[in-house]
Amino acid sequence: MKTKPYLKTHLISLLKAWAQEHGEAPSRRQWNEAARIPSDGLFRLRFGSWGNAIKAAGLEVKKPTISPQCRAATIAAHKGKRSYAWKGGRIVDKKGYAYVWMPEHPNANVGKVKGYVAEHRLVMSQTLGRPLTDKEHIHHRNAIKSDNRPENLELMTKAVHRGEVCCPHCSQTFTIR
Repeated sequence: MKTKPYLKTHLISLLKAWAQEHGEAPSRRQWNEAARIPSDGLFRLRFGSWGNAIKAAGLEVKKPTISPQCRAATIAAHKGKRSYAWKGGRIVDKKGYAYVWMPEHPNANVGKVKGYVAEHRLVMSQTLGRPLTDKEHIHHRNAIKSDNRPENLELMTKAVHRGEVCCPHCSQTFTIR
């Protein structure tokens, strides 16, 4: 009677011996790098998967890990336009202000919405042909924060842009907080 080479019991004993020698269950990569015979393919053939073979040997299956360098590279590779959640680069916050993705712009935010420029500041910056300073604020004449047409925007200083503001164009009074 002909016997099968490498019966399940023999394969299990090989895994247990490796684990006893190294103090942990082998991963497929570790097993193959050690140029062990039989290869991981025979374990997968006999047990259905490498994990099933490890479990049959009474060992704990290793969970896959990602190195810090790989994780950082993955995060960097999926930012901005390459992000899975990319919706064209325009977002609107809870207060109604629109932001445009332009990380290279001098007025780009560095806080929560890093890399985004407030659309009203971008429009005014393009109208003036220069980046805005931190002391310059933009007033929406019709008080609609998403209406960023150049004719609806007015450049103001911080001191003027708080409290009761009377619009010189439409003569309406607005409370700005």
